[in-house]
Amino acid sequence: MIQRRSIFVFLSCAVLLASCGHKAGIKHSLRPGKGGKMYGGTFHVNETADIRSLDPVQMNDQTSVQVGENVYDRLLEFDENLNLIPGLSAMPVISNGGLTYTYHLRTDVYFQDDPCFPGGKGRKFVASDVVYCFTRALDRTTNTGAEPYFRYIKGGEEYYLSNKLPPGGIPGLQAPNDSTVVITLTKPFSPFLFYPAVGFAFIYPHEAVQYYGRDFVFHPVGTGAFRFVRYKQAQYCLLVRNPNYWKFDSSGNRLPYLDSLDFTFIPDNKVELQEFEANRLDHVYRIPSEFFQGMVDPVTKALKGKWKKYHLVHVPALAVQFYGFNTRDSVVSNVHLRRAIAFAIDRKKIIRYVLKGQAAGPGNYGIVPPSMPGYPADSVHGFSFHPDSALHELSLAKQELGGTIPDLTLYFNEGGGRNTDVAEAIQSQLKENLGLNVHLQMLAFSELTPRVDDGKAPFFRLGWIADYPNPENFLNLMFGKNIPPTGPSTINSARYSNPEFDKLFDSAIDETDRAKSFALFAKAENIAMQDAPYVVLYYDEDYHLLQPNVRDFPANAMFQLDMKYCWFSE
Repeated sequence: MIQRRSIFVFLSCAVLLASCGHKAGIKHSLRPGKGGKMYGGTFHVNETADIRSLDPVQMNDQTSVQVGENVYDRLLEFDENLNLIPGLSAMPVISNGGLTYTYHLRTDVYFQDDPCFPGGKGRKFVASDVVYCFTRALDRTTNTGAEPYFRYIKGGEEYYLSNKLPPGGIPGLQAPNDSTVVITLTKPFSPFLFYPAVGFAFIYPHEAVQYYGRDFVFHPVGTGAFRFVRYKQAQYCLLVRNPNYWKFDSSGNRLPYLDSLDFTFIPDNKVELQEFEANRLDHVYRIPSEFFQGMVDPVTKALKGKWKKYHLVHVPALAVQFYGFNTRDSVVSNVHLRRAIAFAIDRKKIIRYVLKGQAAGPGNYGIVPPSMPGYPADSVHGFSFHPDSALHELSLAKQELGGTIPDLTLYFNEGGGRNTDVAEAIQSQLKENLGLNVHLQMLAFSELTPRVDDGKAPFFRLGWIADYPNPENFLNLMFGKNIPPTGPSTINSARYSNPEFDKLFDSAIDETDRAKSFALFAKAENIAMQDAPYVVLYYDEDYHLLQPNVRDFPANAMFQLDMKYCWFSE
């Protein structure tokens, strides 16, 4: 276990009591704010997977990002309707034919108080902090997974490949003064508008990286609404209110309203629901499948019976669940075997009998969810259940693999129990429909993702929640240029490469007309789907169960758990 420097000398008795909140029933001591809002209370939230890393350059999993977005800020943010809005910067000024992005930064923002600063007092946020963070995102020695998001900066890819920073830094990343950052791209690239709003672009001070060293992965310091206090592996993570946070609400209340956030990491969603019923959790994300039909009306999507006293927030998600293959593995590199598996899975049956209807629909299209605004998902031809086609593809695979198919192992994380149920159903279907033997290997998510990234899981389960509302964010998972020359492949987990797909993908990126760009993306996706580097299972639908006194809980289609506006009523 990583050793961390003690910061407890900075804690008040109230914070120490709050850190024990995960052991007790929820009790709130509230105080009035302006406009009817209330300050105070500890929000207890559970994640079914543990934190992987709180170092922004390594944060590509849901749990880490959801903790991180309460500690860190970004240059830009998304509102509840997924519109880009100002964060640490005003909206950028785009010039020079789409090559130059100029960000004018806020001048009233300070980093959280932390021992990494002299006297423990957080200093002012300035433009050089952005340059530092974005440069570090391209530093291979940090085990960064952020390179695909920053390679379009002039000189960025060269630095990543050579790991030699030129005098004056990356040419396309400059800070002419303390409140201005100028980013120059190698070519016009419209999705870059979204990139400063993703988790990889969280802003932090160089002092924290230097002070905590390797421990920085579990000791974040940012400018966000909550300050990190402590983390215990697989048990809890405590954040407390940042009293110097820069943002105010429309009534003049300094945010956030909550005194603290207490994250727990219970892997079983049935136990999670029991904790919620016992009033020890304020929120449940996804209802256990076996209870769903008894809790939610299938037509109105409203709670029923004893559950009516709670709040239910229902949101169509920009998210997809899939199984992937390491396309460089000696067995599952065979496209016919991958296609056989894709045809042999009855997705509708899984949604009906395993998920009890808790999904937006079967994954019969591509990896981009049909909920993507403006995207022609129905023009993408994926796979649906077709046993005869599955057997035909299997026979071709056997011819190319020497007559037999060896046993496969599916690596997956429990996901609160849902992923286990789905895996067991698919294991049975592949045995029944193809005669394939699939062994199940369940890992903690923090163990699964490194194995997948390192190419050590030939057959694996993952999901993808949009970082921003553009199909490029999903199709990046199949872009050949996202396979690094060495080391982990954190975006293109399948290590899939098809020059025809890459050419169309590049054309879609270059196209400034949105409809034409999306049509090119769909054409590229059709090519990749027929190669089946990923088997799309289903598209997600999010259900958030909340205690009756929770107000303004954040719930958008990308499930960004930004808790600065959430509060408790009396």
